[in-house]
Amino acid sequence: MREPKLTEMLKGVTPFEFKRFGEFLSSGFHNKSRKVLQLYELIDRNFEEFDANSITKEEIAKEIFSDEKDKEQNVRTLISNFTNLLEEFLVLQEISKNEIPRKIYLLKSLHDRNIIKAFDMTSKEISDINKKDFNKNTDFYYNDLTYKEIVLNYHGEDLDLDLDKSYFEMSENTDYLFIVTKLKVVNTVLSRKILSGGNIYKNFWGIEYILDYIEKNIDKIEKSHPIIYSEYKILMMVLKPDSVKHFHDLEKHVLANISKHNEDELEQVYYSLSNYCINKIATGEEKFISYLYKIHRNLEKTGFYEKNKNLQYTDFMSVIICGLNIKEIKWVNYFFEKYKANIAHEVKRDTINLASALISFSLKKYKDCIEQLNKIGYKYTYFYLKSKETLIKVYYEQGEVESLESAIDAAKHYLKRHKDLLSIHYDRYILFLNYITKLVKLDKKQKAEIKQLMKRLDENRGTIAREWLIEKIIELK
Repeated sequence: MREPKLTEMLKGVTPFEFKRFGEFLSSGFHNKSRKVLQLYELIDRNFEEFDANSITKEEIAKEIFSDEKDKEQNVRTLISNFTNLLEEFLVLQEISKNEIPRKIYLLKSLHDRNIIKAFDMTSKEISDINKKDFNKNTDFYYNDLTYKEIVLNYHGEDLDLDLDKSYFEMSENTDYLFIVTKLKVVNTVLSRKILSGGNIYKNFWGIEYILDYIEKNIDKIEKSHPIIYSEYKILMMVLKPDSVKHFHDLEKHVLANISKHNEDELEQVYYSLSNYCINKIATGEEKFISYLYKIHRNLEKTGFYEKNKNLQYTDFMSVIICGLNIKEIKWVNYFFEKYKANIAHEVKRDTINLASALISFSLKKYKDCIEQLNKIGYKYTYFYLKSKETLIKVYYEQGEVESLESAIDAAKHYLKRHKDLLSIHYDRYILFLNYITKLVKLDKKQKAEIKQLMKRLDENRGTIAREWLIEKIIELK
């Protein structure tokens, strides 16, 4: 059953925002109803655990409408009014986040009222802010287009003015709005699906023209339209994954301007760069581990992870694993302690236990590692497979062959049941299990078999834990 609209909305509001909403309701300008304030106070008492069952309509009627006859209708009206005020509050919260939309609304109001001096001052303020704005994304071009339209409507009343240049700039901004929006849409689709270049050109009208225009004006785009440049490079990393030039171009561009990006744009390039590295690492290109580590460290310095209070387990574990792979254990411990509180609540405990287990394994604290692995739940496939991979490695290091074989058998059955879900990762894990099975049966006298196993690992560079397997073979030799 679908939960009531107000309940759903309140679940999406933070305690700080709800407190501000109370101030909003008390202002007297937005709300003049004492009963609305009473409902706010009633919800406030239960806000931390609020859901549809926390406060019933009967409780609202008893608390607020005890002396009135048509309680049911009054409660419905009160909830509706309260919900409308909450919606109005959320709209104002969004507007307050960006001063340009606020100033544009003010500019239009001044124009409609023919308040000339204030109009000119506000227009100059908007122009100055836009000139300095690095994040020229969809919002930027849309706002700038609206701003220019208001100014041209104002000046267009004077028929003696030559406005050709202004109209040309407005037309050019319309083009850039189309380009950046189209690129963002295509890149979002590509992040969710695997499409060939031919399908991209076929399914998304205008992409060929956009790429041709950007490539002919690449220096101008990089200098004056940095977000379009980033989106272009993100798209080219997908269309031409074998050409690392686009990765390095984007990495250089981002790191040179890292402090200028807003959170949304920085997150976009972060995921694109890190996913490219992860895909390269998965195919055996180990040099991308150090590239990925560099990206993580630079982003950490900007406060990227500190600002993210809902850090996804995949992002957190990616940082941990990357740092451990290049033996940066001190920095990994620093990152773990500083940001573990920011992990998304749903899987926070499992993520902390898995990260702790991997750190313990890297320090050869195998008893601690097993204890931490035993605390992990398997809500997501990722946690099961990473836990089993680590447990198998622990058993090998401890020489517990029987336990190792049992863990391998359990992992194979799990992989078989989840083959369709795992896609290409199924083969990578099966290779790991097959190679560890062969490795445990070898001894240093079997030189030909050892050489053959090393050759197979060289051929199958996407094998899970490939570097660890190679290390164990070298130890055996």
